Amino acid sequence: MNTSSAGKPFDLGRRLRGLREEGILVIGSGFMTHSFAVMRNPALAGYTEAFDEWAADALRRGDVDALTDYRTKAPGAHIAHPTADHYVPLLLAPGAATDPSTATSPIERMLWGNSIRSIRVN
Repeated sequence: MNTSSAGKPFDLGRRLRGLREEGILVIGSGFMTHSFAVMRNPALAGYTEAFDEWAADALRRGDVDALTDYRTKAPGAHIAHPTADHYVPLLLAPGAATDPSTATSPIERMLWGNSIRSIRVN
């Protein structure tokens, strides 16, 4: 998956939206946060927690602009996601959603300083 721009997976999700209408499950897989730095230095966990809370809120609001411009808008992005490859694939799911603001988090958990939050959108 092309992770050079956070908007590309979201746009791909939009193109896959028709498949959902045919009953096909669309899954976006990634990590809400992915930081080896926080695993080595637990004192950095505040960065990943802030990013996780920000992203969950942006998802609940359906704020696609914020989600795709996370590098400049999200707190702690430089620690939570030093590279884009674990975050931007998640954006496929809200892109495929009929209404991105329907996001819920059935699983909210931090493990080794990183978020393993799951997101469900309709």
